[in-house]
Amino acid sequence: MTNAIPKERHAFLSAPLYAFDLPAGLVPNVHIRSTEDEAYGEVHANDKADSGERVATGTSRAGFAPACTLCPGSVPFPSLCEQRAHFRSLWHRYNLVLKQRGANPPSAPGALHFVTHAELDTLAADAEADMEAAEKEDEEVDTLSALIARLQVNAAPDADDHSTSAKNVYDALRSPLVWFESKPDAAPEMRLANTQLGIYRDVLLASGGLREHASALSALATLQTPPITCRPVKGGWTGKHLQGTRGVGRAIQMQVLDGDGLLPNLDHGDLYDLSDTDESSASDTSADDEAPAEHAPAQTLPPLRLWTFIMQGGGHFAAAVVALNIYSPQRSERARAKGSRVERGIVVLAHKTFHRYTTRRKQGGAQSAQDASGKHAKSAGANLRRYGEAQLRHDIHSLLGRPGWRALIAKSEQVWVRTSMRAANGVLWHWPGSQTSPLDAPYRDRKLSHIPIPTKRPTLGEIMRCFFELTRVKVAHLTPEQLAAQDDAEREAIARALRADAAGHLPPPPPPTTRPRKSKPDRVEAKRHERWERLVAMVRKGKLDTLAQFLARHEEDLLVAPDGRAAIDAPLPDWWQRANKHAKPVPGTLLQLAAAADQPEIVQYLLVERRADPTLPVPQNDDTSKAALRTAYDLCGTKASRAVFRRLMAEQPFWWDWGGMEQGGARVPSALTPAMQEAQASKTRSRRNAMREKMRERDEAKAPSVPEPAPAPAPALPWHATQKPGASVSDAGLSEEVKMRIEREKRARAAEARIQALRK
Repeated sequence: MTNAIPKERHAFLSAPLYAFDLPAGLVPNVHIRSTEDEAYGEVHANDKADSGERVATGTSRAGFAPACTLCPGSVPFPSLCEQRAHFRSLWHRYNLVLKQRGANPPSAPGALHFVTHAELDTLAADAEADMEAAEKEDEEVDTLSALIARLQVNAAPDADDHSTSAKNVYDALRSPLVWFESKPDAAPEMRLANTQLGIYRDVLLASGGLREHASALSALATLQTPPITCRPVKGGWTGKHLQGTRGVGRAIQMQVLDGDGLLPNLDHGDLYDLSDTDESSASDTSADDEAPAEHAPAQTLPPLRLWTFIMQGGGHFAAAVVALNIYSPQRSERARAKGSRVERGIVVLAHKTFHRYTTRRKQGGAQSAQDASGKHAKSAGANLRRYGEAQLRHDIHSLLGRPGWRALIAKSEQVWVRTSMRAANGVLWHWPGSQTSPLDAPYRDRKLSHIPIPTKRPTLGEIMRCFFELTRVKVAHLTPEQLAAQDDAEREAIARALRADAAGHLPPPPPPTTRPRKSKPDRVEAKRHERWERLVAMVRKGKLDTLAQFLARHEEDLLVAPDGRAAIDAPLPDWWQRANKHAKPVPGTLLQLAAAADQPEIVQYLLVERRADPTLPVPQNDDTSKAALRTAYDLCGTKASRAVFRRLMAEQPFWWDWGGMEQGGARVPSALTPAMQEAQASKTRSRRNAMREKMRERDEAKAPSVPEPAPAPAPALPWHATQKPGASVSDAGLSEEVKMRIEREKRARAAEARIQALRK
């Protein structure tokens, strides 16, 4: 969306507009652009009327003690004793209960109101029936309890609360600027075509117009302030540029001037300590300008309107008192003839900046905030920061407590601050001790506001930048079509927010009755699940000792004895069987679980020591409903597990129907006696020996034949050799015993070679 900038600039827009010095004839020929802003004053006027009715007029006229401000219709009390008696009465205590539940005065809208004494008598008479019914049931109920029991507070939000919430939503979505445009019937030379002028809403509130719930147009008219036309004179106001603010007013084409000496009744010593040598000394006058004030001629000043700016943060402090009257001296005839630009400026009557070390670098937050969080550091830097905070508080108190600053703040229409409420309490206002802060009165009279725009480090230049941003009139150039589209978007956003707010005030829907909520297992059930998982893991891994100890501790909690059977035959939980339904079939008891896991020691322990029932059938699910009957023996996957059942069938044949193949039988095919076990063991050993011999023969048949090595020919020795006849060269130097051993080994190898040759 592009702006419809007119081809020819209007004379009113030849220079940036200053909210407190608009061109003559502009204010009567503009009207507020949005109808919602026109209704703003009316809505808040109604709120003020409602709040005014809610304030009780309980002032003492003829008595000693004032009337009760809570109970409607209360009159001043003749004595303090009667006032205390009223505070203990049923009337006052019942209204206290209503106050806790959000009651309103009788004249205010709402479903719950404070009651008068006559209304209380009526309610007490109605509550007597409840008291009589309670007495019949031998219950002691006093009148206040009966009244509270009869008090029905609507669970849904009150209509007045909903309207207040909707108004807050509406206010939050409003633009921070109030926009004006030329009237349709304005004269052509006064009309700004396709031009809208925006002024901060907080500036209109600070002017005193909207504070009294007047319309925005009247507030705009109250902004207009006569200019300062007097020129600087020697020995008085010098009108020099204020250092540290050069370039700040360039966007609005204004200069920032030092106002030292502009007010003859304001002494320089009342504002500053003459021994100060910090940043604020930049505004001191030069030696040529320090002539006695009595030599300066009297200057005629219009009624000055003042704003005070105070910024604090990170150990930096900046304060300034700015005159809203624009400095615009009258031009001479020669200047008018040349067409020189009109000189404009803003006068700063007083200013001060200083800094103390209170914040650690790259950390943020004052040292007092760190100490309040419980981290009381004892380093040298922390002590320096604590000292800096104390000095900063002392410097601020000393500055604001000077007579000049107190007088200027008292004359200011508005005090703008930028600080946190925690840091400002006790420093800027609400000073401890008997001394009062000059900001207490603006704080109490609601003349103190936070700067509604983002700010940077507190400096004099930043204060003036905020001042020019607040007072400069914003200019937009939008066509009627663009304005209509913008208004539609704003109305849609407001309607959407109001619908969301209304939905939040609706009573919660009743819980569904058709579908019961799934309740999560409590902690006891979760503990049982965890113990069952551990028990199953012990059985599957064959940890016999751990299983025996675990059952000794938790058997009564986990194993619930079935009808007519032992607790060890308790079925596994349904939730576990459902979680393991992928196994075919799913074990139903601990014995079946041990058999399926092929743990013979666990099976032996359960059958012998715990007398588990081997005849219980394996549970059948939907898929195996037509399968044959199965027991724990059928789930065994190894011979060792099956042998446990067969041995017990031989040793204890009367314990169970071991050989039964129908319902009630263990389905064990045959018993396994010790003789059978020995015969099976002997047969197994014979079979293993025969297999081992056969494997050895097969290996020998596959091994290649080794031919007998031919004896190595003896080397020819000289006649003078010292060796014995028949001795080899390798035997030289060996003892007789070693030589005999070597000879035996040779003969043994030769014999083995001959045997191998005969076998072939």
